[in-house]
Amino acid sequence: MTPAAFDESTSLTFRLLVQETQRLARDPFLADRFRDGVGGGEGETFKQFDFARFLDRLCLHALERLVLAAAIVAGPTRKELMSQAINIIGQEFDNGVLELCQTPPLEHADFSSNQVTKLMSNLLSDLPQEVPVLDATQRQALIAAAQARLGKEAMGPILHRIFLKLRFVFLLVLSFD
Repeated sequence: MTPAAFDESTSLTFRLLVQETQRLARDPFLADRFRDGVGGGEGETFKQFDFARFLDRLCLHALERLVLAAAIVAGPTRKELMSQAINIIGQEFDNGVLELCQTPPLEHADFSSNQVTKLMSNLLSDLPQEVPVLDATQRQALIAAAQARLGKEAMGPILHRIFLKLRFVFLLVLSFD
C-alpha cells in the first residue's frame, strides 16, 4: 500500500469514527454502546485510552461529551475510564446543561422526554461509584434545565421514575426544594 493510499484510508476511517461517535453522543440510549465498546475493549489500546483526548479530536459539543461521559459513569467499566468520565462531566457540565435548554439542543437531534430522562438517570445514578457524580448545585441545575426543556408538568413523572432507581434520593430531594 502506498503512503497516499494509507493516508486516504486513515482519513476515511477517522471520518466514519467521528460520524458514528456523534450519532451515539446525540442519543443517551445509544451512548451505552460507546461505553460497552470502549469500556469492554481488550488490549493495550483500550487500557491506554485517553477519553478526554479522544473527545477533543472529535470536536464534540459539550452536551454530546456529557451524554457519552454520563453513559460511562452509569454502568460498569474500568476504573481509569470511570475517573476520566467523571472529570469530563465536571468540565462540560455547565455548558452541556445550557445546550440542553436550547431548541433543538444539538444539530440534527432533538432530545425527547425519554432521552432527557435517560441522560438524567445516567448523571444521577449512584452505581457503581460510592458517591453521586453531581454535587447538589449541579443536580439542581440539571433538573432545572430538564424542566426548562420539557415543562413543569413533565418533570413529576420523570423524577418519580428516576427516584425509584437511586440510593441517594434524599440528596436529590433536598436539592430540588
